[in-house]
Amino acid sequence: MEWEFTPAEVVQGKVDYGLENFRADMLQEVKLNMSNMESVAPEQVFNIMYELCYWVATGNDYDEFLSGLDQDSFFPAFLASIKSHLSVNIEMLGAILQRQIMELVEGQSIPLEDAIKQVDEMHRGIVARPVLN
Repeated sequence: MEWEFTPAEVVQGKVDYGLENFRADMLQEVKLNMSNMESVAPEQVFNIMYELCYWVATGNDYDEFLSGLDQDSFFPAFLASIKSHLSVNIEMLGAILQRQIMELVEGQSIPLEDAIKQVDEMHRGIVARPVLN
């Protein structure tokens, strides 16, 4: 995806761009790019791409995620083929999560570990809801 702002601007709080915005933009991009593919639903592609972005943005390994997938499915080869394209999404998602954690630590004086847990809980709640775009 492309934005008119940087991940650094998100981290610094100069731009108000949150998880819901990111997910809606990502779903829209997937739908546009996958419009000619009939074998896989765009929502399925979005879900697995988002999970991968979150996995890597939270400090885990890209290839480890791929190795945990059904190797006979469409997804491992597809995700491996778009690795370089997802790096900007991973960086932006990491910036969004970092900003949310920083707001709790700096703005509300919540200990870092507790802030991470709260952001994880918030993330789970957002991911559980349908993406609105």
